[in-house]
Amino acid sequence: MDYDISIVGGGPAGSTAALLLTKSGFNVSLFEKKSFPREVLCGEFLSFEVTKILKSLNLFDDFLQLQPKPVNNLSLFFNDGKKINTSLNFQAYALKRSVFDKFLLDSAINAGVNVHQPSVVRNIINQSDHYILNTTDELGNVNKISSKYVIAAYGKSGLLDKKLNRSFAGEKTFLNGVKYHIENNFFNDLKQNEIKMFVSKGIYCGINTVNKNETTVCFLENRKKIQGSAKEHLIELFFKKHKLFNPFKDVFRNKIFSQPVYGTGNIFFGKKNIVENGIYMIGDAARVIAPLSGDGIGIAMESAMLISKILLGQRENNLSKEETEKIYLNDWTKMFRSRLQIALIIQNIALNDSAQKIGFIIFSKFPSLSHLLIKRTRNLQSNI
Repeated sequence: MDYDISIVGGGPAGSTAALLLTKSGFNVSLFEKKSFPREVLCGEFLSFEVTKILKSLNLFDDFLQLQPKPVNNLSLFFNDGKKINTSLNFQAYALKRSVFDKFLLDSAINAGVNVHQPSVVRNIINQSDHYILNTTDELGNVNKISSKYVIAAYGKSGLLDKKLNRSFAGEKTFLNGVKYHIENNFFNDLKQNEIKMFVSKGIYCGINTVNKNETTVCFLENRKKIQGSAKEHLIELFFKKHKLFNPFKDVFRNKIFSQPVYGTGNIFFGKKNIVENGIYMIGDAARVIAPLSGDGIGIAMESAMLISKILLGQRENNLSKEETEKIYLNDWTKMFRSRLQIALIIQNIALNDSAQKIGFIIFSKFPSLSHLLIKRTRNLQSNI
């Protein structure tokens, strides 16, 4: 079957792009390799940008029916027992990715998107004026799909990275992300409207409540600096290094090994090509933002808005492929490059002992700097 646009990946970036492009009159197909609901690595923080986009899509009232947890405060705990507390200066929310992603994908389906799920895109062949996608469904059936444009929204890494000979494919970064969902009764005095961030040597961890029963514990670890399992690191971090601010009840130490874990290895935070072989990259497929900034889902949905606007402009103005790619590269760079660079600097400080100490001194003396950094990693003013 022929499509105007095929999208690989059904997360926030893919579903948002599919929804917008279908509403603009394109015949859109979306290929998602897993059945929903499913969990993925994520701090599950939904920023100002997310709510703004949901409002523009007339989905915000339906989103509130999912009962997301409002978040408006951040507490940052250092390894030596010191703490910085600051308001976010905007209304954010927290919600499990399994719930949020299914909500967005269902919205795309209701809008008329042709969703193939579960369906794995094995390869994409550029035929100059169109693309051929080789896919496999859950029964092992092989299909060939023809599409004028292809948008890649498959996340931090995927099978197609190697197929497309992306420069970072297979690179060993030693940066692993880990996420747990933990029952709220394992926590001491957990504030519902707050994100707690803990930094230590080679690791930082975020904690926030996502519903009335569960809290997300998500952390990034540098495997070059620490040894052992993720669960051992969690015990070390809170029951030894952060004893003064340990958010967990003592009983949790004996229960942690029964908790399910979600993880991603070798996370690459460096530069990625925004267009590969004529394929438009959005979300984490375009660039992974440092999770300490809490803007991954926001940038994913913003990039979906951007490529949708550009492809609509291409159709209306009959732009060439080369002109369209150039516009996307320029607009993506203007929108995201500075925010990504600042977020990466913050991450490097968080994972470095000496930098942590200097950072605490600076932010303690000049607390307004925390608000400035938050502002510089977000898109609080511009229209999306």
